[in-house]
Amino acid sequence: MNRSILGDPAWSLGSLTIVPGKAIVVVRTETATEYEPESAIALDTNEDSLDGVLADKGNPRLVSIRLDGVRRAQATHFRRRRRLSLQKADDLRVRRRLLAREGRRERNRVRQRLHVTSKSLVEVALAKHAVIVLEALTLHGAGGRHRRTNRRLSSWPRREIHRQIEYKAALAGVPVIKVNPAWTSKTCPVCGARRRDRVGKVFVCEMCDWEMDRQINAGLNILKTALASNEALARAVRFQPGALRHEVVSPLYDRSALPISVREEPSGVELNVNTSQQNPATSSLSTLEDARGEI
Repeated sequence: MNRSILGDPAWSLGSLTIVPGKAIVVVRTETATEYEPESAIALDTNEDSLDGVLADKGNPRLVSIRLDGVRRAQATHFRRRRRLSLQKADDLRVRRRLLAREGRRERNRVRQRLHVTSKSLVEVALAKHAVIVLEALTLHGAGGRHRRTNRRLSSWPRREIHRQIEYKAALAGVPVIKVNPAWTSKTCPVCGARRRDRVGKVFVCEMCDWEMDRQINAGLNILKTALASNEALARAVRFQPGALRHEVVSPLYDRSALPISVREEPSGVELNVNTSQQNPATSSLSTLEDARGEI
């Protein structure tokens, strides 16, 4: 990333600040001019993916973007920190140093995965002259659940993924619209009926029998809200939710074609291996492959 920026003549060096432990170099570039949108990518932000719809004057389609195992990476490093806390409970200095190192590793690996996702999303939006529609996310009222759920939700990097998308979109000239996410997963995008009870993984409208995955349904309502509030976008995009009733969700881009890959991490599960009967190198490799999940 740094080499690509410094090697681009469109970027110029700004100020240099040296503080204990690091040097901060500021680079500058001209912000691209926003274009008139021809389509829209509306996404509901979830823990494991961004889900929604790509709509234009042609045929809209349901899309999903995986977050490349962010939740799994966070769970792995949480288990490691908890284990280190128990192992070094009698040495506060060593414990703090090890926990700080584990926290840095987690932040770096989570941000790397989010950078891959946000960069690819902005590139697709730029190629399709699309506006990106996101939720104006807050997490008020997230308490009152189980303590494990509260911890997981509080560590969910919702602001970081939106921050990366917004600044990369601004540099590329891609418009970004933020809408109120209230009731998006409990409202029918076809008839507008709203459910007051708890909705499971699938939203079913009690008025018109509309049925859709809850996360995708939220993406459809996010797009409808953006179309109602933006006249230019409403002129460019034709959106009929009913046409998507039997549409299959597809990835927004080809993950195998991405030039940047993210490092896979073991799950943190320690397996007992009899080293006297097995080669240590082979044992470590097989343990890693057994513990590795899909990132």
